[in-house]
Parts: sequence; structure tokens; C-alpha cells
Amino acid sequence: MRPIPIAALLLALALLPPTTGLQIAATAASTLFEAVPFILAARLVAAILPRASHWLPFLGCGCSGGPSARSVPATIATALAFGPLVALARFLAAYAMGIATRGVMGDTSPHRDNALGTLSSLLPFAIVAGVVSHVLPMLYSFSHANAIVAWIGGALLGLALSPCGLGVVGIAGALRGVSPAACVGFLCVTGVVDVRSLFPHRDAHVGHDACAYLLAALACALVAWHGGAMLVHPHFTLPLLACGAALAVLAYKHRRERDVRAMLAPALAFAVAVAGAPPPDYRATPTTLADAFPGERLSFTGVVARTGKDTSLVRYAITCCRADAAPIAVPLAASPPSRTGTWLDADGTLVPVNGSLRLRVDRAKAVAPPSDPFLYR
Repeated sequence: MRPIPIAALLLALALLPPTTGLQIAATAASTLFEAVPFILAARLVAAILPRASHWLPFLGCGCSGGPSARSVPATIATALAFGPLVALARFLAAYAMGIATRGVMGDTSPHRDNALGTLSSLLPFAIVAGVVSHVLPMLYSFSHANAIVAWIGGALLGLALSPCGLGVVGIAGALRGVSPAACVGFLCVTGVVDVRSLFPHRDAHVGHDACAYLLAALACALVAWHGGAMLVHPHFTLPLLACGAALAVLAYKHRRERDVRAMLAPALAFAVAVAGAPPPDYRATPTTLADAFPGERLSFTGVVARTGKDTSLVRYAITCCRADAAPIAVPLAASPPSRTGTWLDADGTLVPVNGSLRLRVDRAKAVAPPSDPFLYR
């Protein structure tokens, strides 16, 4: 996507109410931060093995022509977020599609020869992931639509967006927290048989920029210093520290080069790293408690959230980054007197109510919001 549409997306974020804009920006930035280690690792391999440049469909983020799911960095990110079987299945399907359409290598794009170009191409899809995670939960009917309808909706979304390989992971993670069926449809189609896999994809060249590299380095260092900063899983701390050092070296190496178009993605990441990520908006969503059984004792700390007559304690869990945060909701057998938005530490017993398990609270105590509201898995 060209810089003008990207700038328009950033302007739209700035015009939203401050809280909404910051929520979406934080989710978008989290997708960028998750992608940075994979992007730089691919660049390192290409630098060590110069003859590997024609393997960009595999080493890059999947932004070159052909199926984007062939991207090895995207496959690794998919494995972390959705498991190795899903990642392997997508890679093999995309590999076969690449052979069937334009051969294994596909078309390479010259602007992918630096990390800033890759980040620039990822930015619009990172923003889409932020919008999906924030807006779709408000559409309750979509979230709980018929599974087949939701699957088709997810597949059509993938066909229309045709994101790069790393962009797929962020958007799919956001969809999983809203509609698992839509997430499955999205993953089955996007990067394998979407528009990008059938036609060459070329964007404007994005060059090196010393200030952009420096902003990206500072942003990575800040997030790593704060243990993920509610943007990425804490296990990204050391990789982000290494990325910050590598980006600082690139800033020095290209200290005389300027390309204002390369500033957009690092500027968003740095702004979010400085401003901080706000806690998510908690919404009650049904849960099956599939591994639980009647009579089981349960202790859970979460936010009181109400949907109609149903009350739940809700907390979000992160697999890789904020974009894939999914709600863990424990429905309550009886509504507590606490107001919506109150954090409760509750102990009780799971009991069957109308065919589903709910927590019968024996003891509940209002607690202060934790410094990090997320759980990590």
C-alpha cells in the first residue's frame, strides 16, 4: 500500500475519540512490535547469504507476489499464535499454490530490501487488526453468528484485504477474540488463495531513513524495558532488546539517508511506546468452560462485565501480542452488587445452569486493577 493511503489511515486514527484511537493504535503497534524480530532475522539471513535474495517469498514478510503464507517468518509467527500444525498446513498449501500459479519463487518486489519497507507495507494491515479487535466485539450479532456464516465472512475478509504474511497473523489473532469461526475461515483462505496469490503485488519503493531507524530502535528498547508494556508477550523482551540494538546500528549506517515515507510505522510504534497502552475494553462473552466439570472449585480475578441479563468476570489472555488478545469469560450464577468495570477476586463452585456451567460465588472481594491486566499463555 502506498504512503498516502497509510497517512490517511493514521489521520483517521487521530480524528477518533482519544481513548478509541489509542486502543486501536496500541493494537496496531503491537502487531508491528511482534513482527520486528522476524523481519530483522530475515534481513540477517539475506545479508549473510546474498544469493538468497531470490528466496524473498520465503525470507520476507510475504509481501512479494504469490501466496504470502510461504513466508518463513510469518509461518513462525503463526506457529506461536495458532500452533505448529496450523502453521505447517498453511505453509504447505501456499507452497503448492505457488507452484500451481507462478512457480515456487513468485515475483519479488524491490522495496522489500530493507526492514523499513517491510514495516511500511505491514502498517495498514496492523491498523486493520486494531480496528477488528476494537470494533467487531461491539457487533454482538456478528460475534455470535452462525458458524458457517462467520467462516464465510472471515474468508471474504481475507480475500478483500489480501494482507502480507505477518499481517495475516495480527488480523487473525484479532478475529479469534471476536469469532473463532471467522478466524478459521480467514486462515484457510488468506495467504493461500487470496488476490495476492494470483497477481503480482508491487508498491512504491521505501528507502532507508536514519531517523526512522532510530525511532524504531527507541520504541523496541522502551517496550523491552517495560517487559512487553502490555503490547507483546514478555517472552519478546530479549528479542526486542536485540532488535533495538540492530536498528540503532542501521540508523548509524544510513545516517545520511532520508525517506520521509519510512517514518510512518516507526513513528506510530514510538508514540504508543511513549504514551503507553490503555487496558482493553472488557465485554462479557459466553464461554464453554470445556475443561471444567460441575462441582469444581474455581478462583478467578477479572472485570465485572454485563451483557443483557448475563454477568461474567472477564480477563484477556495474550498469546503473542495485544492483537491476538482473547477474552476469558467466567459466567456467574448470580449477578454481584459490584458495578460494571469493577475488578473482583472471586472464589466459588461451578454449577450447571440452563445447560452451561456458571460460577456460584462463595466469596468475592473488590481489588485494585492489576498493573498488567492481561494473562499470558
